[in-house]
Amino acid sequence: METILAAVDGSADSEKALAFACELADRFDCRLHIVHVPQGAVADRAMVLGGASIMLGASREEIEAAGKSLVAAAKQLADDRTRGEVTAELRGGDPASEIVAAADESGADCIVVGSRGLGNFGSFVLGSVSDKVNHSASCTCITVR
Repeated sequence: METILAAVDGSADSEKALAFACELADRFDCRLHIVHVPQGAVADRAMVLGGASIMLGASREEIEAAGKSLVAAAKQLADDRTRGEVTAELRGGDPASEIVAAADESGADCIVVGSRGLGNFGSFVLGSVSDKVNHSASCTCITVR
């Protein structure tokens, strides 16, 4: 193995996946590439006024700022836990498709993802990101619980 891609979304399972990817990268002395693809529904929040409630989508700037903060924190954690090169990026679009594309572009030999992310309801309706990545990636995929 030369390159491992770790997908992060800020969930507990993605934190476990990142820790596992760091351990693998350190053990095999390989490059670790971290990717985060925000999901729009995850960034939504409810505003309640009287008896009515509406969903307000976070602005693109808020989503991007939160994503950059998450990527920076993940990279710092990985830098502290591995000896090899660590890179990180924030991407936009469909999370599963973008994770697979990032793996292809970075030449990843392995993708490490959490089994459940922040979008549990959306995952139930649309199929989980980890399932989609596992079925469409051309490299080895490890799903961490």
